[in-house]
Amino acid sequence: MGDFRELIAALEQHPEWRAELRRLLLTDDLLTLPETVSQLVQAQQRTDEQIRQLTEAQRQTTQQIQQFTEQVSQFGIRVEELSTVVNSLAQSLQKIGDDVAKLKEFFLEDCYHSRAAMYFSKLIRRTCAIVHDDLCQLLDDAQDQGILTEQEREDLVQTDVVVRGRRRTDGEEVYLIVEVSWGIGVSDVQRASRRARTFTKLGWQTMPVVAGGWLSADARQAAQQEGVVAILDGARAVLVE
Repeated sequence: MGDFRELIAALEQHPEWRAELRRLLLTDDLLTLPETVSQLVQAQQRTDEQIRQLTEAQRQTTQQIQQFTEQVSQFGIRVEELSTVVNSLAQSLQKIGDDVAKLKEFFLEDCYHSRAAMYFSKLIRRTCAIVHDDLCQLLDDAQDQGILTEQEREDLVQTDVVVRGRRRTDGEEVYLIVEVSWGIGVSDVQRASRRARTFTKLGWQTMPVVAGGWLSADARQAAQQEGVVAILDGARAVLVE
């Protein structure tokens, strides 16, 4: 016990002996433990810094993704708004086109009715265009007498132009049942043919006619098959056979 106390006293007097004593008493692992701990602490600090940097990078990336998502969303809204505007414009143009087409047809109907003697002179003479009000009264009488059904009367009253005259080929009285269209299609030919047949219930001799600006190839073929006369209004009325 005395030697131990003497050793302690000697170490207190000679501090430089402590390192040598530690080297003798401790293993290499224990001797290097402080340095190892220091290295671990530094490594942990570096790891913490890297984690902090990664966290910041992730935060920035998330923010960029959010900004990009908002931009995409706003772009989508703008595209949708633009699409709505384009659709609205297309509908407006379509309506304008439809209105112009109707005006053209109204104009043509008026021309063929008011100048029937000129347009239909190759088919008939002593031409007389039937006034629409007079036609309606005549059709009402035919329905009242049971000659026409209500559906037939509603169909015939929509006929564009009805013209009475003497057929040039034989002088017989005939009624031209005329469907007017700026561009004559198959449906115009079919309406003229159907209405001309129905008008015969009134005891009339009828001739189905289509008149307008131009005639499609299909309509020309249908007219030939249905026996419908086509008249085109160019520099002068041209009879299409």
